[in-house]
Amino acid sequence: RNEGNTTAQSSIWKFYNAGLSQTSYAPFPADLVSPSMGTALSETTTTVTLSWSGSDVDNDIDDYGVLFGTENPPTNIESSNVQGTALVVSVSSGNTYYWQVITRDNEGNNSQSEVFQFRVD
Repeated sequence: RNEGNTTAQSSIWKFYNAGLSQTSYAPFPADLVSPSMGTALSETTTTVTLSWSGSDVDNDIDDYGVLFGTENPPTNIESSNVQGTALVVSVSSGNTYYWQVITRDNEGNNSQSEVFQFRVD
């Protein structure tokens, strides 16, 4: 109030204190480790260990899914919940194989790797 009966009014502002931010990031697509892209394996090869590396900003990777087959892109789910970063698959000579890794985290986010390829002569 000033002198007299006049009352001044100020602007009304609203504010809040935000809590901790809850952010979830999708994992990075898996990186090929072995066999190298375009590798030709011996005709006597009957099993191959597919291996890859995965990373996630949140460090909450839950599991990996592996698509594997002779079609490009692969559609056959070889394994849907691999806990590590390797999977042994059966192969036969005279075929070219394609594989892809789907990385999933605890928040339900996922990413798909590029399609990798190798052949058994």
